Amino acid sequence: MPANVETPMKVHITSRHEKLTSGLKTHIEDKLARVERYLGKVKEAHVILSFERKKLHVCEVTLSSKNLKLSAKASSHDMYQSIDVALQRLEKQAHKQKDIRVERHKADGRRGLSPRVSVPETRKVDGIEIVRTSSASYKPMGIEEAALQLASSKDEFLVFSNADSNGTCVVYKRKDGRIGLIEPEY
Repeated sequence: MPANVETPMKVHITSRHEKLTSGLKTHIEDKLARVERYLGKVKEAHVILSFERKKLHVCEVTLSSKNLKLSAKASSHDMYQSIDVALQRLEKQAHKQKDIRVERHKADGRRGLSPRVSVPETRKVDGIEIVRTSSASYKPMGIEEAALQLASSKDEFLVFSNADSNGTCVVYKRKDGRIGLIEPEY
């Protein structure tokens, strides 16, 4: 079989204490197709239907995709309702996983493809080359807050607007491990 041809999802349905009807099988396969659109290619789906005493109907579903395994369980007095609830739970998990993948992809793109970082602007003034690698907007904050923010980051300095004096200040990491402050005099 060629590598680009997709194999269909393998669906294993087990029915305990009752015979599996074609209507239930069709209903399960239709609902699984909805979940598959969030996960991409799903290798296998295992569905266990249990008809227990006191008219309790239980549906357990386990999906296996390339590097993810999801499962859900639901019970009610109607098997179709149990299937719907279990697969809604799986769909919610699959949607959440898709959102996580999309956010990671966006974060990777921002980190590696930012035009300000990858293509710096350069200017020469009197033989001195000035490189602009990034720009940032900053919010007014106190000196203590700026020092805490700098201490928790990998940056060597932080430019901020001092909320107390309304001036622009700089906090920086000193070689002795302490944090220094530069306040301009006007």
